[in-house]
Amino acid sequence: MRPAVRLVLTAVAVLPFMHCVAAAQDRSAGLNLAYNEFSAFIGLPLEENENLRLSLNLDMAGVISGEYLFPGISADAVYLFSFGTCLHAAGESSAFFAGPGISAGYVRNLPGSLGIMAALTGCFGFEYTFAVPVSLSVSLEPSIGIHISEDEFGYVTMDFYKTGFFYSLLPHIGIKYRF
Repeated sequence: MRPAVRLVLTAVAVLPFMHCVAAAQDRSAGLNLAYNEFSAFIGLPLEENENLRLSLNLDMAGVISGEYLFPGISADAVYLFSFGTCLHAAGESSAFFAGPGISAGYVRNLPGSLGIMAALTGCFGFEYTFAVPVSLSVSLEPSIGIHISEDEFGYVTMDFYKTGFFYSLLPHIGIKYRF
């Protein structure tokens, strides 16, 4: 058999399997909205039912209410596990997800001082995936950490990151596109 014919037959035999591998490794990008935060994220697949979500966040604590003019900024990385997946008619599905992560940034703490924040964060929620490559989710994302800032006298203070803890009781609404 000629080498060109063998190459074509090998490609035809492997091509269906390549589609299955690509379908199982969906990347995603999307937005997460909450009362205190706007986020843009990218999801990177790791294993089956596991992915890494990398987010860039605008901390809107006090900005929406008009107390402050500009938001804080933070970034986080969360290792998410999907479980309880339920397949529905027409290719739609739903699943629960949860996972731990880390967060860091220059944000406001209650009662309003800007400073450096480092925190352990978590995420748990519910996601509905449509037959098209779009998903909607609802989640809670608590953060427990420290906040370092200057007080009114110019002294550096370290405090519990209250904003991340108290605002974690407010849900995040997410939309993402899988590609």
